[in-house]
Amino acid sequence: MKKKLISTLLAAAMAASLAACGSDGGATASSASSDTTAQESSQTAEASTEAGTEAETTADSENPLRPDTLDTITVVLFGEESPRMQELMEEEFQQVFIDEINTQVELMYLPWTENGAGGKVDLMIASGQEFDACIVDPAWAANSYSKGYLQDLTDVIDTYLPDWHENMDETAFDAYRFGDGVYAIPIGNKPTAGTFNTVCVRKDIMDAIGMTEITSLEDLTEYVEKAYEEYGLYATYELANSEYIIRGASDRNISELTTGLWVDQDTHELINFAESAEFETAVKLYNEWYEKGLIPKDILTNTVTLPFQANMCSIMRGTSGTTKIENEPGLKTIVPEAETIEFYLRPDKPVYKSTYENTAFQVPVTSKKADRVALFVNLLQKNTELADLFAYGVEGTDYELVDGKVSKISTDELFYEWMIYNVNISTPTTAYTDEFMEVYKTWDEGSITSVDFGFSIDYTNIKTEKAQIDSVWDELAKPMLAGLKDYDSNIEELKTALQNAGWDTYVAEIQRQFDEFLANK
Repeated sequence: MKKKLISTLLAAAMAASLAACGSDGGATASSASSDTTAQESSQTAEASTEAGTEAETTADSENPLRPDTLDTITVVLFGEESPRMQELMEEEFQQVFIDEINTQVELMYLPWTENGAGGKVDLMIASGQEFDACIVDPAWAANSYSKGYLQDLTDVIDTYLPDWHENMDETAFDAYRFGDGVYAIPIGNKPTAGTFNTVCVRKDIMDAIGMTEITSLEDLTEYVEKAYEEYGLYATYELANSEYIIRGASDRNISELTTGLWVDQDTHELINFAESAEFETAVKLYNEWYEKGLIPKDILTNTVTLPFQANMCSIMRGTSGTTKIENEPGLKTIVPEAETIEFYLRPDKPVYKSTYENTAFQVPVTSKKADRVALFVNLLQKNTELADLFAYGVEGTDYELVDGKVSKISTDELFYEWMIYNVNISTPTTAYTDEFMEVYKTWDEGSITSVDFGFSIDYTNIKTEKAQIDSVWDELAKPMLAGLKDYDSNIEELKTALQNAGWDTYVAEIQRQFDEFLANK
């Protein structure tokens, strides 16, 4: 669609709703059930049908892929729909969807606790409940593929993503290739080297306590102790097998492959994590932290989805240099002066790149609208104007440009900024200094593609063993990795239970698949 048409349509919509488009001080709205949200979205779609039908016949779109008929897709997201997001989905966003791809988009929000394999989305697919897309990560996608839940999107990827192919890295698809197909469409284009291998900390606290860097487990312990003593913050709600902890615990370069099984990036050896020196070091570190009161007693039962952003703890796993995009905005709604920064423990060690994507959209086998979903994802990554609109809102109402950067007026979350952000087209916010952007844009330089990049395990032949090992891990390993149970008194019970759960069969099948994967690289 011509830029002039977009501006005209947005201006008209803004004039009709200006009184409702002011800045809202809250970051999230009160949670609503998914059924209520879907009903409200349905009412929104009905209210815009008349305008959409008119747009169907009169819109001057330059998109040759725009369908001739108006249709609707339902997209599942997680969290809570903010008041401003609801307004935009009723007005400006919906108008752009209709004008550009002749599609009404209904959003269904589920709690973040339902994100992942075995949650409500899987139940919706299994029961035949209709929806058309949902965000997904590689591990979840692999699990869903093994259950036959996902559509092969190869054909729509080739046809309906022209702008995506211009602005994204096609290597991102590799994380979602299973068999001969591609089963999700990645979105967002950001650095991904060392994903979850950095530790994210509070820079404002570091400044206050006189620390300038964190490069070892000893440094990290000093930081969390002082943050607890002076600010009352627990260390973390993450377990000791977090990859940033393991990076600091060993000279080896190892990364997690699946439950209880890690891979050595140098030797390609599969490692029984429970029997490793790294497991012992990590558990004993957390035992020490727990004894000092640094680990919360409810670490395994906590229901707060993002405790770091809720100002409950002082560290969390890092996100490839994107903490100012992913972690800091939510934290600042509670602690306005908060700043975040990421560090690699053992910075002398190599950095590996195990993924090329941010997140992706899956399309369930129950949907008949994969082409519309592809057009929707393509639109989110089409150009700077639209990427900024969906992440930041309407210029002049939700944000303003200051020296070429976005200065937010509204703090309401729209489409997740961390999902939309694309270094090739997105405008950074004023929170990101020029120095940060230089580091951010070059974050992946010098990284090494991990040996297991693109490897997905098919659990079909070891379903029973996988379920039993997952159960043992939850019951025996996680309390140790939380610091609640000491290493020396519990390690032999864990090893024995894993063996009895079918460990040897489990490892042999994964080793067979991994060997085949390496042979075909």
